[in-house]
Amino acid sequence: MSFKKLLAAALIAGLSQLVLMGSATADVPKGLYAGVDGGLAWTSNITYTTYYGGCFPPYYCSYPYYYNAVTFDLGYQAGAQVGYAFGGPRVELEYSYRNNGASTIATTAGTQSASGSLTSNNFMVNALYDFDTGSKWVPYVGLGLGVADVHANTIKPSVSIAGAQSGYIDGSSSKFAVQFIFGGEYLASDRIGVFVDWRGLWASNVNFNYGIGCTSGTTSNCAQTGSTNWDYWSGALNIGLHVRF
Repeated sequence: MSFKKLLAAALIAGLSQLVLMGSATADVPKGLYAGVDGGLAWTSNITYTTYYGGCFPPYYCSYPYYYNAVTFDLGYQAGAQVGYAFGGPRVELEYSYRNNGASTIATTAGTQSASGSLTSNNFMVNALYDFDTGSKWVPYVGLGLGVADVHANTIKPSVSIAGAQSGYIDGSSSKFAVQFIFGGEYLASDRIGVFVDWRGLWASNVNFNYGIGCTSGTTSNCAQTGSTNWDYWSGALNIGLHVRF
């Protein structure tokens, strides 16, 4: 074999070794860990109907029902976790906060830009499973159960509407919540991991107060007030850090 062929073989072998070192087999993590994360949050629109006959189509009205909707801007999420990994299965306690500013609200004067926000404080117990890929990459899935404390923070039109046509939604409600998780982690070292995941949160029958035909720019002197139920759906795309002890 010529010198050039020997040199080429040595180079190929060296590069192969580097590739193997870069994707060297890594055990699925075990033991106590803590994590923090943050990212973008989406939430579903608030929709409901009431028995208010003071408006007519096409402004989201159909006598004797009044349809009201609130849409939300892209928001943010921040969270922290403490857990224990068993080398595949793991469990964790999680707290997360989600915030979405109100974008629009439907009123008897048509759809208006809105002020206020929808926030939630979430306390979850998550059960997850890490998949061993034989590399530093660890995909995982999980399911969480807990409580979501959801707040509608004085959501109403952001500008005054003539003729006392404005509406509002506010109040808070703590409800049983379910969370679906899927993501992946890169094991940067024995102690440090960087992860990206999606956490979809659902809480049923969240209760809010509403007002219709309220005095312009206020949340009082309304033609009708009441309460409504709504299913809270929120998804968060996160990037975070795990530290193992």
